Amino acid sequence: MDKIVDLIREQPDQISALAAVSALFVSFLSIVLTVWALWLQRRHNFKSLTPIANVLYGDYENLLEVKVKNSGVGPLIIERFTASRGSEKKHNIIDWMPDITYSTFTSRLDGRCISPDQEIVLIRLKGNQDDPDFRLRRDEVRRSLSELNVQVRYRDIYDRRMKDEGRSLDWFARRLAEAPVAKTLPPESAGVSEVRKS
Repeated sequence: MDKIVDLIREQPDQISALAAVSALFVSFLSIVLTVWALWLQRRHNFKSLTPIANVLYGDYENLLEVKVKNSGVGPLIIERFTASRGSEKKHNIIDWMPDITYSTFTSRLDGRCISPDQEIVLIRLKGNQDDPDFRLRRDEVRRSLSELNVQVRYRDIYDRRMKDEGRSLDWFARRLAEAPVAKTLPPESAGVSEVRKS
């Protein structure tokens, strides 16, 4: 202990320089650790607010529907939605559908925001399965849907592009083998309906 005291008395300038260098090193280390902690926090925020787009569909005897759901934990912002048949593309599903009355549909998707665990119905046809006119219309819509591929380009609230979600709707074709080709019927006989395609 006496040697340290003697060293401080004999060489005070070197001790001051060593203290200054040590303080500089500790300051630099604290800056590095702060930047690293901020990077980890930002990375955590990115992951904790990541949206996940899912194209879901239902094919029942009394209900046909296609929707986009946000299965992630952050807001999903749709940049571009496309529904394609071969090389032809449109920005919604309803433009591909027969001109009948639908329970609901969405014609504009670009720029829409979907909250976590929420969805946008792209098209829904609902009716009485015992009604022969509804069955013909349902199978006509199934045939049209089965020819489509859909793709959702989207981003998160940090403006990061997410991986596109795409899906073929050929699942709707599985029941068409036994279904007759629908004849064009007047829209008034469509069964239960709420919204008419225009």
